[in-house]
Amino acid sequence: MNIFYEGVVIATFLYSMYLLVFKRFTYQQSYLFIYLLAVIVIDIIPVNYPDSILINRNTLFLGYILFSLIYFGCIYHIKIKNRTFRFLNYVIIISILILNMYSFEFDDNEKINLIAIISLPIVFIYESIFWYLFKLKNIDEDKITDDFFFWISSGILIWSVFFVFRAIPMYFLQDNDPQLLSLVITAFSVVNTIMYILFLIGLIFIKNERTS
Repeated sequence: MNIFYEGVVIATFLYSMYLLVFKRFTYQQSYLFIYLLAVIVIDIIPVNYPDSILINRNTLFLGYILFSLIYFGCIYHIKIKNRTFRFLNYVIIISILILNMYSFEFDDNEKINLIAIISLPIVFIYESIFWYLFKLKNIDEDKITDDFFFWISSGILIWSVFFVFRAIPMYFLQDNDPQLLSLVITAFSVVNTIMYILFLIGLIFIKNERTS
């Protein structure tokens, strides 16, 4: 499953780069290639080339969380033109970033703290659901599936729900039922792959416009 997941992520990144280089799509895809590159560096390279990474994987994962909070916070802030959302989005992300950096201990990074674990799915769920509500209140002639953010929002919403069930009991299962933990990790790998497949579909549905 890891090979399939990695293949999907890399394929999505390459297609995103194709849109960037040959179609000049940057704004249309919300600079997704930057996020995908970060995923490759943080989640794929350390697994396949562990000797090339000197940083603890939990530290890398915290970096991924912080980067994702900023990246998705920015693209949804730009996309959703609603003052209430933008204010709450700003407050939530800044608060979570501060809490994560304050609670992280560089001398004890064997386990990721609970704040880091739940912060990303909380923000993802808030942003994706608010986008759905915003879209329903601002109906246009285009199909919702033609909107790149439909696929992004669907992907991160599905990912967030399953991530909560995967991450919160992680250390308990690690100590008490490693076999069940292995099953949960495998199931989550499937969900992870589905999210990036949805991202790829979203890229394919981007309209042929040059507004970057």
